[in-house]
Amino acid sequence: MYNTYDPYRLKKPLKRTNPKKGRDEDPRWVEMSWEEAFNEITIRLARIHADNPSKLVWQHGQGKYLIGEEFCAAFTKAFGTPNMVHRTTACESARHVADELTWANAGILPDLKYSKLLLNFGANYHEGEQASRWLDWQTAMGREQNAMKVVVVEPRLSGCAAKADEWVPVRPGKDIVMLLAMAKVLIDANTIDEAFLVEFTNAPQLVDAAGIIAKDKDGKTPLVWDTVTASAKPYAAGVKPALKGGYTVDGKPMRTAFQVLADSLKDVTPQYAEEVAGVPAATIVRLAQLFAKEARIGETIVIDGQTLRYRPAVLYTFRGITAKEYGVQGWRTGLILNMLVGSIDAVGGLMLGGAYSKPQYFDVSVCQFPPKRTDLAQSVFFPYSNHHIAQQTNITVQDPKAWGLEYTPEMQIFYGTNRPMSIPNSGQQFEGLAKTFNVVIDVLMTETAWYADIVLPDKTYLESWHYAPTRGTPDTGHNAIRQPMTNPYNLEHDAFTIMWELMKRLNLRDKFAEACNASWNLKQVKFKPGRDYTTREGVEVIWADRTKKDFSVAVEQGFVGSKKSVKSKYLGGAEDKFKGPGKAKIKFYADQLIDTYYKVEGIAKKNNLAKIDLPKYKIAYSPLPNKDLAFPTPHREAKDYPFYVITHKRMYRNQTGLTVDNAILNQALGADAATNYVQINVAAAAQLGIKSGDTVTIETRVGKINGTAQAVQGIRPDTIAVSYHYGQWSKGYDPEGRKGTAINQVLEHHPDLISGHNSFNDTKCKLYKA
Repeated sequence: MYNTYDPYRLKKPLKRTNPKKGRDEDPRWVEMSWEEAFNEITIRLARIHADNPSKLVWQHGQGKYLIGEEFCAAFTKAFGTPNMVHRTTACESARHVADELTWANAGILPDLKYSKLLLNFGANYHEGEQASRWLDWQTAMGREQNAMKVVVVEPRLSGCAAKADEWVPVRPGKDIVMLLAMAKVLIDANTIDEAFLVEFTNAPQLVDAAGIIAKDKDGKTPLVWDTVTASAKPYAAGVKPALKGGYTVDGKPMRTAFQVLADSLKDVTPQYAEEVAGVPAATIVRLAQLFAKEARIGETIVIDGQTLRYRPAVLYTFRGITAKEYGVQGWRTGLILNMLVGSIDAVGGLMLGGAYSKPQYFDVSVCQFPPKRTDLAQSVFFPYSNHHIAQQTNITVQDPKAWGLEYTPEMQIFYGTNRPMSIPNSGQQFEGLAKTFNVVIDVLMTETAWYADIVLPDKTYLESWHYAPTRGTPDTGHNAIRQPMTNPYNLEHDAFTIMWELMKRLNLRDKFAEACNASWNLKQVKFKPGRDYTTREGVEVIWADRTKKDFSVAVEQGFVGSKKSVKSKYLGGAEDKFKGPGKAKIKFYADQLIDTYYKVEGIAKKNNLAKIDLPKYKIAYSPLPNKDLAFPTPHREAKDYPFYVITHKRMYRNQTGLTVDNAILNQALGADAATNYVQINVAAAAQLGIKSGDTVTIETRVGKINGTAQAVQGIRPDTIAVSYHYGQWSKGYDPEGRKGTAINQVLEHHPDLISGHNSFNDTKCKLYKA
């Protein structure tokens, strides 16, 4: 509410008159009319459209939760540019890509209604996780009604950890080794769901000495070792695959994929994990044994007349083990733990959203080169970056030829995102903004807007109509709208009407309407050519097609919901798509990564691509997680920097740009909400002579930044933590909002080479009194 009435709100279009762009440059803003703004933007867009539409880049962030990302996709599609870039690599894309490589779609939630144990590796649903309002409520209900135990594994005592039954402070970046050691404990004790691994996954498939899965004579169908005939065969009716062991096929030694993992874990003992991850070996053994016990391997449960697999133990994460240089492999390890006990799509386990809906993710990447997109998504540089790469465009534009781009981007439109402030090594991002003509659509004068050439004011979610992006749960789905409650500054446009007006002036309105229909997947009620739409009318179209209900229902009730049947929830996913002979299999062993690496290697060598470090790619593209993945670049190289740096969200500021000015947060809740702190363990602080309230310097290989120390018990002694929603410097903010430490300024930039996800939790630092 405060954001809507903020006196610092953008209320009229603004134009930059100082051509120089920089943090300390005065843009010398002048007001302009909407007609002048639309005219100037249209002239520039028309010139780009006639020359090469790819020279336009569209970027959005939290704006996707307002008008909907589908409209952004339609705008860029109608214009003809491939360059629509969203926010996911600043959030959870590595987790999505790990899911896609493993079960051919993305979207997971724990089945907490029936779970007995939740092993939470850094999903902070009390502060920032996207399914927060369901997860925190359902976790509380699970503990109260189902005696569910919650164990939180993360370096900092977060809100989730504080409310859990147990907090396990793991060393940053070393989660993979802890998880692999837990896997070893399960495998050595044979407390695994062999039936699930054989029937649902590719764990029984035979792997040769080079790591390639053996194929039948057709060159496509994987082979397993049939225990009935003692021979290698495709998994068909009558074949009983061996899960373990080594075999000779056509004179060549082979092992099952499961055996490859088991053999690779020979030295990854709980004692080794204690040394690397900083978690006692006894704790690792105990948690693994607890996970197996609560998974109740082999048990079934009857719900609504359906007999179902019952595995009420689940391992879950959000950004905890994914916002890292090896983020995809981090969550791949977590998925393998869930597979070992058979909790995938079982009652009380890990529920998949749309299993095997996108089988193309099991294929070798296209490894596009030269890249078509400025963010290099799905190019040879980031082969499986299926969710765009938020940080890359502002790096690419600084030297397009170095990345193989065959054009030079000229213009960027930013909608609802303060992108550079949200990205590690943010100074590098601002350098990119100085290279393009920028239009910013936002509510406040963010730092991104400070680098704009034209700024257009947007409406908040209380001032306009939106088809609301409600999140489903394992049991329910929703269709919802938002409707305006107020418009205190009589704002004329929101992002939807801005798009529509620009498309009309470019003579692309009908193409935009057609693209909207495709983007929203409208079947019966569609946007029609030859006419304009108000924001409400646009919402009415989507509502009518999605719900088949009159819009009066939307206005009166706000949403309609549906409950999933037991059959669709538990039997429509993995059971239907993967179980048994002749079906696709969950990728326990991600063999597509091997073939993709060799493709990358060939392209890199052929084109002398200096930007590709092949040894690093070979580590990243392992078909099975391994202990090398616990040593990201800063951990290997920054040896003189003793502290690990982690970042986190705070309830007060989940979006950098929109909560900065909020006086309720900055003042009414107290000084603690108005700024962030450099949290350090009390023992480490004492050794350095640091006390709470001291000004300290964080020094990394990127640079230095000051902050206010807060000595606490709830963090590892080798770790410091800083939330990343503070340290704004734009003069367009209320002075009360310009407080705290912008930690992203000094974080090293080592994106995950599979997904492009930002590495927020890999940097190391020195810490001392300022």
